[in-house]
Amino acid sequence: MASRVRPSTRELARHVTRAVYESADGQPRKWRMLSTIPGATVASVLYAEEEGWIELEGGRRACLTEEGRRLISKEAH
Repeated sequence: MASRVRPSTRELARHVTRAVYESADGQPRKWRMLSTIPGATVASVLYAEEEGWIELEGGRRACLTEEGRRLISKEAH
């Protein structure tokens, strides 16, 4: 599926993952309401979940996975 995803969706998925990372101080398993993330779209959230960067709960909350933590911490360094 990754090859059919728009670059803007990929970037928004990273934005969503980064927002969850920042609100959780980089710690996996701390939940954040998706409605508090500006610009988050259904497609970007689902892409981030498919990539294993975040985990969803009830379609309303997301938490960082270990893979998501590695992705964002790698971008920061």
